Amino acid sequence: MDSLRQDLRYALRTLKHTPGFTIAAVVTLALAIGANTVLFSAIHAMLLKPLPFRSPAELVRIWCEQEGIEFASVTPTELLGWREHSKGFSELAGFSRRDLSLTGGDTPERVRAARVTTNFFKLLGASPAQGRDFAEDDAQPRNASRTVVVSHAFWRRSMAGAADAVGRDILLDGHSHTVVGVLPEGFTFPDFGDDVEVWMPDWMDPEAHGNHYMRVLGRLAPGISMEAATSDLLRAARTVHEVRVGDKPDKAHKVTTLLWQEHLTSSSRPVLWALWGAVGFVLLIACANVANLLLVRALARQRDGAIRAALGASRRRRVQQALAESVLLGLFGGVVGLLLVMWGMELVRTLLPESMLRMTPVELSIPALLFSLVLSIGAGLLFGLAPALHTTGMDVLPLLKQSSAAVGARANHPLRNMLVAVQLALALVLLVGTVLMVQTLRNMQGVAPGFDADGVLTGRLSLPDVRYPKQENLRAFYTELLGRLRALPDVEAVGVVNDAPLGGSNTNGDFMLEGGPVNPTARHVTEFRVASEGYFRALRIAVKQGRDFGPQDSAAGAPSVIVNETFVRIFLGGHEPLGKRMRLDWSDNEPFREIVGVVADVRHSRLTEPATPEAYVPFEQYPLRIMSVVLRTRREPSVLAGSVRQELKAMDADQPIFDLLPFDSRMERQLSRPLATTRLLAAFALLAVVLAGVGVYGVMAYSVGQRTRELGIRLALGAHPRQVLGLVMRQGLRLTVMGVGLGLLTAFGCMRLLASLLYGVNANEPTVFVGVAAVLASVSILATWVPALRASRVSPSVSLRAE
Repeated sequence: MDSLRQDLRYALRTLKHTPGFTIAAVVTLALAIGANTVLFSAIHAMLLKPLPFRSPAELVRIWCEQEGIEFASVTPTELLGWREHSKGFSELAGFSRRDLSLTGGDTPERVRAARVTTNFFKLLGASPAQGRDFAEDDAQPRNASRTVVVSHAFWRRSMAGAADAVGRDILLDGHSHTVVGVLPEGFTFPDFGDDVEVWMPDWMDPEAHGNHYMRVLGRLAPGISMEAATSDLLRAARTVHEVRVGDKPDKAHKVTTLLWQEHLTSSSRPVLWALWGAVGFVLLIACANVANLLLVRALARQRDGAIRAALGASRRRRVQQALAESVLLGLFGGVVGLLLVMWGMELVRTLLPESMLRMTPVELSIPALLFSLVLSIGAGLLFGLAPALHTTGMDVLPLLKQSSAAVGARANHPLRNMLVAVQLALALVLLVGTVLMVQTLRNMQGVAPGFDADGVLTGRLSLPDVRYPKQENLRAFYTELLGRLRALPDVEAVGVVNDAPLGGSNTNGDFMLEGGPVNPTARHVTEFRVASEGYFRALRIAVKQGRDFGPQDSAAGAPSVIVNETFVRIFLGGHEPLGKRMRLDWSDNEPFREIVGVVADVRHSRLTEPATPEAYVPFEQYPLRIMSVVLRTRREPSVLAGSVRQELKAMDADQPIFDLLPFDSRMERQLSRPLATTRLLAAFALLAVVLAGVGVYGVMAYSVGQRTRELGIRLALGAHPRQVLGLVMRQGLRLTVMGVGLGLLTAFGCMRLLASLLYGVNANEPTVFVGVAAVLASVSILATWVPALRASRVSPSVSLRAE
């Protein structure tokens, strides 16, 4: 220990006497260690840390898999049947999302609500902090009390944190609901995009066999594997299908399962791993850079080391002394890197789903601090070991006999060249990844979503059934609202739809094509929309065949439906769709509807996902309470927000409108994550290229400095300066070719890991590889040219007089 303390004090003195070297090394390491700490914090929070529920590894998300729709919601009939026939899951719970209006105060306010089956909180292992959980009777249709469980935030904000909140009534959509429980502070359900404030029991109608609206979460039975539970659930699904419709089991809907945490992090997981790989490369480049700096210092002090060895210092002690300096540099870099972590945390949070951040925030935790400490020490050992072993392993006697200049002249070892080649190779990998992400972003920005978002304002309404109990009331309200909005200045078109594109909501259900077999073998599932006249014009969704909705599609008119091109391709085999009839299986008395038009495909969920089959039903014939207003204007959309609210207030002062925003904000949200990923990768790649360029320059400048006498002799003997320039350039070119070649091979293997993040571009796109190689080679050649030019201008007389 005494020798270690001595070595640390010596290392501190050495670093203090070389502030330029110390600052350069610490800043380089701080950037790399700080970035790695930030990414580790995010990965620990999102991927490694278990969800804060009972036995989270047992929780599984479950979907139906339909023709054309891989992840479809489930009907109440299916969920009830799965519960009865499946043994692989100990619990199966359903949930769905909706918006409500809270009234009774000065102004109506939006409340984010969810309907859940009564075993929902039991499945999660969560209990209210006050009151009770839902009972089975709470979900019965005859229960007029309408019980709810509220979140801690709602209890504090809307109920003033009252101690007697349990048992109170609140007005939601005009109905009185009794609060039976208050959830503990911090409880959040990450499957929803926003935080739910009110939870309501959902009664599962066993006859609702065509309405796919429920999301399902299951808990694996004890001792049952995921594969076995999925197989058992598929068997149960076939049994339910056969019992309900008398069909052959092999015609049943398939099921898709995924561990819940994997599902929640599916979009952020590849991004985090890719970025961590990028910052790992940056760290390796930084270590190679600092190792080169240390090697230069060590080579300059070889004679001092030889004297210590001659006086009896063992090689182990000399290595220890060298590593003490490198580890101190690593620790200093780690400390400074922590100062950069808080800034980096804000950047990385933009890449992660808000629902997960509410539950497992990305912060500088104890594991992250320990990781930073281990990384700092490990980096110090990594970049210090090679120079220490190399310089202490040389024969002592020749070093003692030679002058310091001679020692330096022989110090141009291949180790430095190898370190620089590694820097170039890693920089090339990062640069290739960045260019591929830039092309991905450009491709996403160039996607034709099937609609025009510019100049469109959208907002969401949820009408309470107390004030609007009948379909006639819904028609009257929305008809008047559309008329008022249509009369506003500079409004081109306005319509309503139940699920607007890129809004996060979706609805699908069973349907049957007329002319097929009577048995449900002919039943399929499609996304369905309820849209008014003017909706397609407001979003400029092209009508490809037939007609748009019009006055003839009134409540008294012939039942009609419009489908999209994907629907025609999948379910009609590309045949003539107009005049065909289909029945949406929402209820037993649902009529057959004639297909009167075909519209262009719309990318409803994500810009990068292909369109799914869609059927549009006229609003007049199937009015719903929850609708989105879509308004096209010739002005800036946000300018009309106040006018829309005024018109709505004139109609119903207690009716709020939610999320009244320009439609292009939805497009921006779709692009925000790839944009942030691209920016971070670009920053890392730029840093890597700069470090690699500095590395090449350092090696070549050092080489020229050590060869000054040799180059002077060459010039004195008649060599032309261009020959000296070419001599140095050839050395740099060898480094460049070695580094770029190694980088191309590494990038070819690594880019396949980035494939899940790419869109519209091949992971091994040849033009990208060639272009990046040319750019990096140019940087390396430029870094070589400056020392080479200086070498060609060496004065022979000055160099010959120097020792």
